[in-house]
Amino acid sequence: MAKAVSKKVVVTHPQTGTECNFDAAIYKPVKAAILQSLKGSKGKTFTELTDDVVKIIRKKMPDFKKSIPWYTISIRLDLETKGIVETFTEKGKKLNRLKK
Repeated sequence: MAKAVSKKVVVTHPQTGTECNFDAAIYKPVKAAILQSLKGSKGKTFTELTDDVVKIIRKKMPDFKKSIPWYTISIRLDLETKGIVETFTEKGKKLNRLKK
């Protein structure tokens, strides 16, 4: 029996250029959760962003057993590479927001 081929998304790290292949079934909902969390926000710490993404993914994908924070940081870095999200420092805190 042939295995179903899952679509892959190439995720790139902004500083190193390292690439990983992620399953599109994981990439798309985590990306949507990150964008949803950052929409309308002036900036969120990684912890705030991760907490939001965990809540959103637990609702949408209750059977998801992998590390949501790990996927969040990897996909957030990819979104930074693509110019969608940016990281900045304010009052000594590292924050994330949608790029203007």
